[in-house]
Amino acid sequence: MKALRTSLIIACGFALLTCISVAEETAKSRLWTDIKGRQVDAVFVAVDGDNVIIQTADGSLHRIPMNGLAPADQEVAKTSKPMEGAVLPANTPAPVAAGKIDQLVALGLLKQNAALAKEGKAQIKTNPMATDEQFVRRIYLDITGRIPSYEETRAFLNSRNSAKRKELINHLLDSDGYVSHTFNYFADMLRMKDQLDNRLLKGLPYIKWLKDNITANTGWDKMSYELMTATGKLWNNGATGYLLRDAGMPLDNLSTTLSIFLGTDVACAQCHDHPFADWTQIQFYQMAAFFGTTSTKMNARDFGGKDPTKQLTKDMEYLMEKNGMDAKKNMNLVSDVLQANEIVVRDLSENRTRLPHDYKYKDAAPNDPVAPKFVSWAKDDEKAPCYNQNLKSGENLRAAFGKWMTDPTNPRFAMTIANRLWARAMGVGLTSSITNIDDPGRASNPELLRHLAREMVRLKFNMKEFQRIVYNTQTYQREATTYEVAMGEPYYFPGPLLRRMTAEQAWDSYMTLVLGEQLDKLKNSQADPYGRAIDMDLEKSTIQTLASKITAVQNLGNLAKKNLASGGLAKAGTMEADDEDEMDGGKVYQYGGMKLMRASELEQPAPAGHFLREFGQSDRHLADGSAKDGSVPQVLVMMNGKAQQMMTDKDSLMFRNIGKNKSAPDKMEAIFLSILNRRPTMKEKQVLVKDQQKSGEKSYANVIWALINSREFTFIQ
Repeated sequence: MKALRTSLIIACGFALLTCISVAEETAKSRLWTDIKGRQVDAVFVAVDGDNVIIQTADGSLHRIPMNGLAPADQEVAKTSKPMEGAVLPANTPAPVAAGKIDQLVALGLLKQNAALAKEGKAQIKTNPMATDEQFVRRIYLDITGRIPSYEETRAFLNSRNSAKRKELINHLLDSDGYVSHTFNYFADMLRMKDQLDNRLLKGLPYIKWLKDNITANTGWDKMSYELMTATGKLWNNGATGYLLRDAGMPLDNLSTTLSIFLGTDVACAQCHDHPFADWTQIQFYQMAAFFGTTSTKMNARDFGGKDPTKQLTKDMEYLMEKNGMDAKKNMNLVSDVLQANEIVVRDLSENRTRLPHDYKYKDAAPNDPVAPKFVSWAKDDEKAPCYNQNLKSGENLRAAFGKWMTDPTNPRFAMTIANRLWARAMGVGLTSSITNIDDPGRASNPELLRHLAREMVRLKFNMKEFQRIVYNTQTYQREATTYEVAMGEPYYFPGPLLRRMTAEQAWDSYMTLVLGEQLDKLKNSQADPYGRAIDMDLEKSTIQTLASKITAVQNLGNLAKKNLASGGLAKAGTMEADDEDEMDGGKVYQYGGMKLMRASELEQPAPAGHFLREFGQSDRHLADGSAKDGSVPQVLVMMNGKAQQMMTDKDSLMFRNIGKNKSAPDKMEAIFLSILNRRPTMKEKQVLVKDQQKSGEKSYANVIWALINSREFTFIQ
């Protein structure tokens, strides 16, 4: 009855369970009495074998032996229906909303265990709750994309505050680290790059747009709508970067859009009817027709039949030759500046969508024009309000598509982002692929998937609040599952999955060990100077305007060089006045030719051969293209690379932190708390002390090297 006593303590002072009023008769709170007369206010969840599962007002689930309850309560438990899906009230506190998720996870496990019992197979048991050491490391990695610092680890482990997990979640969600790590995820999904197709068309404004929206906590529906409908030049409207990633390739862009925003993989339907889904080729082209009036490049017709770039090019060539400059050497830059200013996202009057010349189905003929039409996934989908878009009024077609796609009643939009964020926290989604939900009924826990979608709508697509709820669940705060789940096999969430750090998490964790508190002070601010340098009105610009733009673009490279700080590793991680001035001015430290900054502030993506690329950072050609697989180059980088050398360098922040402790055992503890975010075990201490007595000061570098190269460092437990 220990669990019941815990329930009685927790229940005191709470009266929130009435928030979960949906399936009225099963969702109401009631007093449960045990055979000793003790009572607790809780909601019935389900019967699991000889146990009754109830949930207290703080969201915690408790298993009570059936025979430990009073006879009347045993009868209530036996005759009550298990808790099912529910729409929570708008102001439901995060812990209560988290508890609802835990209910549905528990019910999913119950159903699966019943099926396993019929087959005579072993039951799935929920994992124990994670220790504070496991939790603090995991929550920092999952919310801020890095391990906690030595000081942050000690502060959390030494705290006796019973609400310290909830308070830490809230603190981290409001930190710069949250913005950085969230950017890394969506930059991979949205294929963000510093350099787009034209040599001078840089994705910096697109990158800044995403960071600004994450910082402002803009709803996912508003962000997505803006990406679908953005117009203008890239540096004037960063959201145009989404369409410009596939400039001139609208069919490829649509395929990506349906995959990442609506969880619908229809790439096959570009060329033929989909072999494994109900999608047809004509349906794909009907969806493409919403973007059929969109243009991404201006031409002579847009300037009244006379292309101003030709005259500007001719005049510039003459001016260069007149001033004794090598025109041939510099004309490529002139051409790049002019072409970059021709790239403008806008909508024309004519819809140019046509069926392909080799279209082979009987419902239309090759090269037929195609009218826009929304797709549906089930027969009743079109009854939803999102389908009520007037496509004959001349309304901007992209706006109609954006409204349909981001509407709360769209059958897939809320579900897709909810499943994505769930997978990000738990290591795997509720469906076999986050880019292809297909049939929600085939998810590992369909009720939970639908509930998460409802929650996303209830929260008005506030991704930060959605994640706050997920991180407060008992499901998330359990120990990680360490057995391997076969690809495509359903997972029932007895806890999160053990998973390898992403490339960005590994790099940012290194940077935490190198930079400490400086980590989030270093920002890349090149987007605004780039826009000011290159922007010109082609119709109104003169040769003098073009010459000034050429000079400004050339100076951008010099500006980047000026942003490098002096001092290198010896200064990294210090908080002296001079260093703060350098950081406020955007100064960046270097080591071995590498800029010491967050992954989110480096070039997107990092160049080939960089630590990030070796550890699986995407080349950004495909959405969600990053990899977490281990490789031989990774091992070599970890064992002998420049990033590893930073850790064992005597000038490093790590050694400065070690130096704050006097005794060898305390120094060893500082190393463990810094790298693995836990204290060494007694056995580890004995081994370390012996090595220190044998090797002296060298032993500290040996321990750092060993821990950095351990599986425990690389994986998120």
